[in-house]
Formats: sequence, structure tokens, C-alpha cells
Amino acid sequence: MTPSRKNFVYLLISTSLLALPAQAQDVPPVVEAILKNWEQQTRLKPTYDKLDVDSSGNVTITNLISSMAAGGTSSGVKITIGEVALQEISDAGGGVYEIGQANFSAMKMEVVGPDGTAFTIDMPEGSAEGWFVKVLGDNPTALDMMRSSNFAARKMTSGKMTANVMGQTITSDGYVSTWDGDPASGAGTFSTKLANVVIPEAAIAAIDPTGSLKQIGYTDLVFDIEADTTVTLEGENVGVDISFAYLGKDMGAIKVSIAASEIPLAVYGELQKAQTMGKQPDFAALMPQLQNISLGHFTFRFEDASLTKRLLPMAAAMQGMDEAAMVANAGAMLQLTLMQLNNQAFTDQVVGAVNAFLKDPKSITVALKPAAPIKVEQLMSLNPADPGAAINLLGVSVTAND
Repeated sequence: MTPSRKNFVYLLISTSLLALPAQAQDVPPVVEAILKNWEQQTRLKPTYDKLDVDSSGNVTITNLISSMAAGGTSSGVKITIGEVALQEISDAGGGVYEIGQANFSAMKMEVVGPDGTAFTIDMPEGSAEGWFVKVLGDNPTALDMMRSSNFAARKMTSGKMTANVMGQTITSDGYVSTWDGDPASGAGTFSTKLANVVIPEAAIAAIDPTGSLKQIGYTDLVFDIEADTTVTLEGENVGVDISFAYLGKDMGAIKVSIAASEIPLAVYGELQKAQTMGKQPDFAALMPQLQNISLGHFTFRFEDASLTKRLLPMAAAMQGMDEAAMVANAGAMLQLTLMQLNNQAFTDQVVGAVNAFLKDPKSITVALKPAAPIKVEQLMSLNPADPGAAINLLGVSVTAND
């Protein structure tokens, strides 16, 4: 080999070494935990271009990316964060690191369907305060896996968000979340709000070609989404109490809540294991544990803010009658429909509630409040030929304007 060729080869080798991914350097344990947890949650292995650690231990990660190409019936996904800046990092003990302040910039998620249809979500900036990261060891317990999958921070915020779907743009002022839980277990209450989501007229026209929403006075849709989730630990079981609300401007609010307890951690572990191995969970083996899960309550509530008054004339016209006649006939029609439930007291309650709501739309609520928590095993043993008994057992009620 001539000297000139040797120099050229050496140059190639040295350039390649300099261009190796930043993962080749020593990675701080907190970053290893973040990347491992990210991979566990998304099933996408993250990479990055550069990692810097300053004299105070603050970390900056540049161009963090995880992606999967579309193939067969699976969609392709690419998640990019231009920069992650981690400050005030400390060891909180018990395999948990605390990050006092984390700032994220140039965040983007791109999803491409098997047919080439794509949508993107852009978030220029975001932050987290009091972010607790759980280290996922080589032989994690089910609790470890559940805890590491929770993005547990005392407060998280984002700036404005933009989604582009089929050539249409949807915007939001961003989200705020808070958490008051235990860093070691993850138990506690998560509260989240996605504010001022705007679906413009052009986007509505694409999903509502008949113009039904425009006919009742909505040229665009503006709403907030709120959610609260409380997680409790009961030995080897988990309890959850979830509330979700869709708050539509000049429409109304839909509020849903559900509580369940005695959910075995082993079930979560099996689901995670199956997902990691790319196979279906063995529900047959899990059934004895699943049957012990208890349902505490369930509520569905609609609080009207003009939507009902807008819909009634259209619904009446579709049935070939005026609004007053349709409202007058609603109770009788419902009475006939509910006769098959074989529970006259419940039927009378539902008919009364629906009549009251249609005459003066304020709210209507469907609630399940059993006298004592109902186990899945009890639900599975209910007689489908006797729905009235199930209604009594579950404590089902329908009320209006309360």
C-alpha cells in the first residue's frame, strides 16, 4: 500500500471513529434509565447524535430519535426531540433518580400508515419539574415495570401543539399535568389538561361531508380535555380511580369516571412480558386473577351547553315530526324499548329522567353504584336472561338536571 493510500485509510478510520454515536461514551445512569424506560414504553429503541455532561452534572442530549418503518399492516413511527436538557440531577434512593428541571425542544412525532397516509404532531417546547425516573434492572418485578413506564413528574407543561392530519391542521394551546405521588412506587394522583383544542372548519368539512355540524351552528370545534387518575397500591394489587372530561365550547361536557381495585400486578407483568416478546397475553392463565378484580363505580354524565337544543329540531325533522311532538313521544317510545329489561322501577326512572332532560336540557347522568364492589367473577355469572337483576346488583341509576 502506498503512503498516500495509507493516509487515506487512516483518515477514513479516524473520521468514522469521531462519527460514532454518542452512546459509545460513558452514559450517566439517569440517561440509561430514561432510554431504557422510553424503549419499554414505545417499543422503539432510541438513538441520539450527541451527549454532553457539564461540570455540574447537567446533561444535554441532542437529536434524540426512535423510529420504526411501516411494514405489512403496521404503521411506521418516528419520534424526534431536538434537544433534552436535564438539570439538578440527584439520586433519590431505591433505584430512582430525580431531575429537578428538564427542558425539551423541537419535539415531533410522525406516523405513516401502511397505505402511506401520514399525520404529524409538533411541539416546539416542553418542560418537566421534579421528574422521578425509575431504573429498570435486569430482573424487574411487575411493580418495577409499571413504575418505570410512568412518566412521573411533579409538573409537566408543553407549549402550543400542532397536528397535521390528511392535509388539515388541528391546534392546541398545550397541556399541563401535575402529580402528587410516591417516587418509589408511582402511587398517587395524576391530573392532566389539554387546553383549547381547535378543529377548524376545513378539517370538519373533511370528516363531516354532509355538513351536519355546520347545520346546527358549528363551523369549528373548540374544546378542552381533562383527566385525573389516582393509583393506589394494595399489597400485590393495584387500585385505579379514573375521571375523564371532554369540555366542548358552546356544546357541553361529557364526563366519565370509573374505579376498580384488586387488579393484580402479575397481570400487568404478563401484559408487559407478552408485548416485549411480540405475542398475545395468556389470558386463560390469568383468568383466576382477573376474576378477582372489583368494580367500584362507573359514571357517565352529559352537561348540556346548547348542543341538545341545536340537535332536537334536526332529529325531529329526520323523523318527520316537529320538535314538540318528538319530545312528547320520546317517553312512550323509551317505555316500550325498556320493557324487556323486566325492571319497571328502573324503566320509570329512566323515562322520567329523559323526559325531564328533553324539556329542560341541563344534565343527564347514568351511574353504577353497587352497594359493595362487584367482582368480575360476579359479573360473569350474571344471568343474561334476567337483566333486571343485574341492574339491581350494579346499582344502576339514571337522573336528570341534578
